[in-house]
Amino acid sequence: MEQTENRTAGFPSAAGVSFTRDGTTLFARITGEIDHHAARRLREAIDMEVFRALPSVLTIDLTGVGFMDSAGLGLILGRLNLMTGRHGVLRLLGLRPPVARILSLAGVERLPGLILPGRDAALPVGSGSGAH
Repeated sequence: MEQTENRTAGFPSAAGVSFTRDGTTLFARITGEIDHHAARRLREAIDMEVFRALPSVLTIDLTGVGFMDSAGLGLILGRLNLMTGRHGVLRLLGLRPPVARILSLAGVERLPGLILPGRDAALPVGSGSGAH
């Protein structure tokens, strides 16, 4: 298992990300607050690691994230698009209530290729967001 880390020094609330790989799964563990500036840095770090590792599953652990605004939602949706464009899936773990609320308000549970806690599989890519 390989592990790397990307953290902004000197900013205790700034979001950081560390990576581990296990077979075809890339784990990205995010800590800190995800705002506009942090989302940009995280996007670059995660995308670089995805293109390096070429996983079929990207698992983002948000246990260490206490705050996320719309930029964090954009970060997640962009990584979902990245993974489904590569015929992979995005799995989210550790959704604390403030983060889960933003995701729920956005209706992400209906998006194909996304696996949420408590859901064993993603909707197939190409599924509509119609009635279930």
